[in-house]
Amino acid sequence: MTYMVKKTTVLLREDVYQALKEKAGAKKISSLINEILIEYFAKKESMFGTMKRVDVADLRDHRERL
Repeated sequence: MTYMVKKTTVLLREDVYQALKEKAGAKKISSLINEILIEYFAKKESMFGTMKRVDVADLRDHRERL
């Protein structure tokens, strides 16, 4: 699958850069950062907490449905 890419500058601490470079190699750091970010943001999209809050005053009695 091909995605549109955007070029940007990311400022990294030296130790973070070295860890990325060791894990991915100097030419594949962008790919590794993309994988890490996609995994991070994918975890945020769970069903927990997505419904709006309901107050007891919003509840109806079953007799109101008839």
